[in-house]
Amino acid sequence: MPIRPFLKDAVFGPEVISGMSTAFEDVCKALEVSGRSDVTKEMIATKIIELARSGETDPIILREKSLSKLGLSQLPKEP
Repeated sequence: MPIRPFLKDAVFGPEVISGMSTAFEDVCKALEVSGRSDVTKEMIATKIIELARSGETDPIILREKSLSKLGLSQLPKEP
């Protein structure tokens, strides 16, 4: 599932949207594997969009920071 339905009024260039979509799909897959049914796709998309709005556009970093927030990454959790 692409991230576009969650963008609503957000405006990003095509390259940024592509990176966000990659991160979104990767995080969704990781959650399925981990059995984390308590996290919705909207929550994932919201976090990725928030990170992109703050200037982060690298899909790997978007994925890792999102997973970290959910306790599924080796990166330390952000406050």
